[in-house]
Amino acid sequence: MPADQSSSCTPRPAHNFANNIMDMNPQGRRHPHCNKWPQRMPSTLFRSLLAFTLASCALLSARQASAQTGGTTTSAGGASGTTTLVVGDFSYYFEKYVNGQWVQMNSQDQQYFFNRARCECDTAKEAEVKILIVANSGTYQKISAALRNTLISTDGSGRLYASANGINCLSPTSYIGGVSGSCTNLLDPGTYAADFKMSTFLSQNRWESPAFPVAWLFNSLTSTCGGTSGNSCDATTNCATQGSNATIYFWAQTTTNAYPDFSDAAFGTVSLVGTVSASPDTISAEGGNEALNVSWTWPAGTTPSATSFSGVQLFCQRGADLQVFKDGWFSPSFKTASSLCGADAPASSSSGPFAGLNPLYLCSGLIPAGTTSHRISGLQNGIPYGVGIAAVDRFGNVGDVVGPVYATPIPTVDFYTNYRDDHGAATGGFCMLDRWHKRSGAMTVLGLLGLGIVVGLRRRRRRGPPGAGTLLLVLMAGTLASSPATAESSYLGNSFSEGQPSEVWKGSPRQFAIEARFGLYTPAIDAEFSGNGAPQPQSFIFGKKKRPMWQMEFDWEFMQAFGTLAVGGVIGYYKENAYACKQVELVATGICERSGDNTSLRLIPLAALLVYRMDQAAQEWKIPLVPYGKIGLNYTIWTVNDGDGNVPTYAGGGRGQGGTMGWQATVGLSLMLDFLDPGAARGFDADAGVNHSYAFFELTHIDASGLGQGNRLHVGDNTWFTGLMFEF
Repeated sequence: MPADQSSSCTPRPAHNFANNIMDMNPQGRRHPHCNKWPQRMPSTLFRSLLAFTLASCALLSARQASAQTGGTTTSAGGASGTTTLVVGDFSYYFEKYVNGQWVQMNSQDQQYFFNRARCECDTAKEAEVKILIVANSGTYQKISAALRNTLISTDGSGRLYASANGINCLSPTSYIGGVSGSCTNLLDPGTYAADFKMSTFLSQNRWESPAFPVAWLFNSLTSTCGGTSGNSCDATTNCATQGSNATIYFWAQTTTNAYPDFSDAAFGTVSLVGTVSASPDTISAEGGNEALNVSWTWPAGTTPSATSFSGVQLFCQRGADLQVFKDGWFSPSFKTASSLCGADAPASSSSGPFAGLNPLYLCSGLIPAGTTSHRISGLQNGIPYGVGIAAVDRFGNVGDVVGPVYATPIPTVDFYTNYRDDHGAATGGFCMLDRWHKRSGAMTVLGLLGLGIVVGLRRRRRRGPPGAGTLLLVLMAGTLASSPATAESSYLGNSFSEGQPSEVWKGSPRQFAIEARFGLYTPAIDAEFSGNGAPQPQSFIFGKKKRPMWQMEFDWEFMQAFGTLAVGGVIGYYKENAYACKQVELVATGICERSGDNTSLRLIPLAALLVYRMDQAAQEWKIPLVPYGKIGLNYTIWTVNDGDGNVPTYAGGGRGQGGTMGWQATVGLSLMLDFLDPGAARGFDADAGVNHSYAFFELTHIDASGLGQGNRLHVGDNTWFTGLMFEF
């Protein structure tokens, strides 16, 4: 360290305590060993304290371990006893057979495992279950001490019982003369006394039961299963129960008494459900193009999505009894006895073509419970099909098949096919730049937009586009604007003061504006067809009703002189739907007989606009009315969908998707909302940067016909819009 930076503090010499004492006592120099104790004293005290602490901890740990693990204790008379086992000394787990091995169930498996299919099968390992009991920490010492101190040498006795009759299989009132008729011994239902050795926990710390059929749990619901009637536990009488709980009891006995060590709690419960709680009550089917549109209803008061339903699956057959789809095309979301134990499964009690619930007849995957319709595609037109429906619950149970109903797929005519059949010219595609150089009108509009952008860049060279924070504040504007009005405030510098005279409020700088608007729209597709008696495909399929068009616009205000000049971008959304026509009837009669297929037209309009707002009077003289005008180019993406939701392809050429170029112009009048509550408007500006808020109404002419191109779909309209604008 440099000399000029050296510390002024001098460190104290190490070990100077003893030296100072020796210097003070001249005799210390003659007997230095008598004066070494000050040096060793801190170390000696520390070692003594550490030894005392370790000894105390060891003693306390030994006592605590003895108290927790069931070590022997000695009374005043010298007799020794044991700590009593409690139900919390053990944990239990269920195991199931999967792919050749036993695996532990998770909580969801355990909740939904015990269903009808597993109850009806007692010959398949997949319909069996094991119970694993694990001794928790400290239980080993309890069992060891208990067995060591019994008056008669014993290995102890462990049993497993199941009961669903409100009988506590561990309570003296049940097992004195009654347990054999009220509780099912899961080790051997033929005798209530079948057990295993509690000493097993001393060698393995766990015990795994033999596999036993799920049917034993279902049949524990009655008193006919157990004791001398144990052979009835494999019956299928109770497999169709709608829902009950079986309680599992662990009999743990380590003493010579005739009762278990604990009787205060059950080991756990399992839900036994063998029947779905409800099924659809009606089903209907209607032919579509190579498809059937199936719909169904539920009984009154049934809300499938709020119950234990997983959903529904559809069954279908072709002709009398032919399957429709290839083997394994759809997988069942349910279990049946026949799928678990094959030929050993009991005969089905249901009737009809789908009585066996054969997965080969499935024609859908699992359809969510709240859904009430489904389209079966990939069928053959002109062939009758039978369709049925069955409910599936979370236990894997499946209800009886409702139906079948019969319907025949038929060819249908979607909007694009009908449009092309009427000699419509739009072949689809997104080409929009070809032949632009031949269109002077388009070039003029593009020139105006380009001029506006150049001027804006020169005037606002230092201003960039709005950041994400600004856009977020604008999107929050509606929420902020709806807050309760407060007392009028005047903005002074960077703060508000109540009750003081207001100065002229100029507001924050204005750079951008955002609009959200809504209008009723009908694309002018029929304008392509002229003359008396000409086909009108738009109104023929969708009707003449106007439907909502939603749009968002973002403007950059690049010049504010006498009014405001801006360039803006627009995006919107429009969709209309209708049922497609049946082809045979349409060709034969010219009348659109509606089918079950849906056809739709979707528009996504995009536009680039030059905007002028005559807001000088509003800014200078607080006149809240602001007229404005807009002009620019647009490009509309249009898509037609058929009954399968696909974009149709016309046999004579063309595809039902493309883009149409055009131009548009708007005149409108907006109302500045600041005058309704000037104080709130100023606060809105200060908090969110929104300088002004407007409500507006405008008339728009949209010419989206391709700018002279002859093969474009005409999707423009003359319409009105209304909405809100926020300027910031």
